[in-house]
Amino acid sequence: MQIRCQNCHRPFGLDKAVVHAALDQLSSEHQGHYNVHCPHCGKSNQVSKIELQRAAPDWKDPTKNVQK
Repeated sequence: MQIRCQNCHRPFGLDKAVVHAALDQLSSEHQGHYNVHCPHCGKSNQVSKIELQRAAPDWKDPTKNVQK
Protein backbone atom coordinates (compact mmCIF):
# COMPACT_ATOMS: atom_id res chain seq x y z
CA MET A 1 0.00 0.00 0.00
CA GLN A 2 1.42 3.35 -1.00
CA ILE A 3 0.85 6.42 1.18
CA ARG A 4 1.86 10.02 0.54
CA CYS A 5 2.85 11.89 3.71
CA GLN A 6 0.50 14.76 4.48
CA ASN A 7 3.40 16.84 5.82
CA CYS A 8 6.44 16.32 3.56
CA HIS A 9 4.46 14.87 0.58
CA ARG A 10 6.95 12.04 0.06
CA PRO A 11 5.53 8.61 -0.75
CA PHE A 12 6.22 5.53 1.34
CA GLY A 13 4.84 2.03 1.42
CA LEU A 14 3.25 -0.32 3.91
CA ASP A 15 3.66 -4.03 3.40
CA LYS A 16 0.77 -6.45 3.69
CA ALA A 17 1.79 -7.65 7.17
CA VAL A 18 1.58 -4.08 8.54
CA VAL A 19 -1.79 -3.52 6.86
CA HIS A 20 -3.17 -6.75 8.36
CA ALA A 21 -1.83 -5.85 11.82
CA ALA A 22 -3.37 -2.38 11.56
CA LEU A 23 -6.74 -3.84 10.57
CA ASP A 24 -6.57 -6.31 13.47
CA GLN A 25 -5.88 -3.46 15.89
CA LEU A 26 -8.63 -1.23 14.48
CA SER A 27 -11.12 -4.07 14.64
CA SER A 28 -10.32 -5.03 18.23
CA GLU A 29 -10.31 -1.42 19.48
CA HIS A 30 -13.31 -0.27 17.38
CA GLN A 31 -11.48 2.65 15.79
CA GLY A 32 -11.96 4.28 12.41
CA HIS A 33 -8.40 5.17 11.44
CA TYR A 34 -4.80 4.07 11.98
CA ASN A 35 -1.85 6.39 12.57
CA VAL A 36 1.18 5.68 10.38
CA HIS A 37 4.42 7.56 10.96
CA CYS A 38 6.31 8.83 7.94
CA PRO A 39 9.83 7.33 7.75
CA HIS A 40 11.14 10.58 6.23
CA CYS A 41 9.84 13.33 8.54
CA GLY A 42 8.36 11.32 11.41
CA LYS A 43 4.93 12.97 11.32
CA SER A 44 1.81 10.92 11.89
CA ASN A 45 -0.60 10.25 9.00
CA GLN A 46 -4.15 8.99 9.46
CA VAL A 47 -5.19 6.11 7.23
CA SER A 48 -8.87 5.15 7.30
CA LYS A 49 -10.04 1.60 7.92
CA ILE A 50 -11.75 1.63 4.52
CA GLU A 51 -8.46 2.43 2.74
CA LEU A 52 -6.69 -0.34 4.64
CA GLN A 53 -9.44 -2.82 3.75
CA ARG A 54 -9.08 -1.88 0.05
CA ALA A 55 -5.36 -2.67 0.28
CA ALA A 56 -6.00 -6.08 1.91
CA PRO A 57 -9.16 -7.62 0.44
CA ASP A 58 -8.16 -11.08 1.75
CA TRP A 59 -8.16 -9.91 5.41
CA LYS A 60 -10.76 -11.55 7.66
CA ASP A 61 -12.10 -9.79 10.75
CA PRO A 62 -11.10 -11.93 13.79
CA THR A 63 -13.80 -10.38 15.98
CA LYS A 64 -16.53 -11.74 13.69
CA ASN A 65 -15.88 -15.43 14.29
CA VAL A 66 -19.17 -17.20 13.81
CA GLN A 67 -19.45 -20.55 15.53
CA LYS A 68 -22.21 -22.97 14.62
